[in-house]
Amino acid sequence: MMITKMRGKQGVTLIELMIVVAIVGILAAVAIPAYNDYVTRSRRSDAFTALETVRAAQEMYRAEQGVYANNFNLLAGCDTGMAGNNYTLALNWGDNTHYTVDATPQNTQAGDFPFRIDQDGVQYYNDGGWQQGEWEELR
Repeated sequence: MMITKMRGKQGVTLIELMIVVAIVGILAAVAIPAYNDYVTRSRRSDAFTALETVRAAQEMYRAEQGVYANNFNLLAGCDTGMAGNNYTLALNWGDNTHYTVDATPQNTQAGDFPFRIDQDGVQYYNDGGWQQGEWEELR
């Protein structure tokens, strides 16, 4: 009976496997927050686009009627859900010459900032109080 020995063939040790798992865990710990930040910022774009669209529709309405609309029903293509499932819009009508539109986060975006734009195109965000600031830094 001939017994052959396996020479030159080795398996993976438990230590080597644990090192690989640790490296993958470290990479995941860095990558997952970066990915979540990317997703949050991409969802914000829906809110920014919707707010700018409402502002443009308000300007068209004002050019035709001489005043700003006091609700979304008067603005073509605009409604409270036009920013998708992650933001809801609200039109705050001050008078014939003043308004703001707010985008309030909801669902998976619930922990994000609310955003606002006014009749002059001034952009705001709320991180505990409304602050004027360009949205570009938040995209």
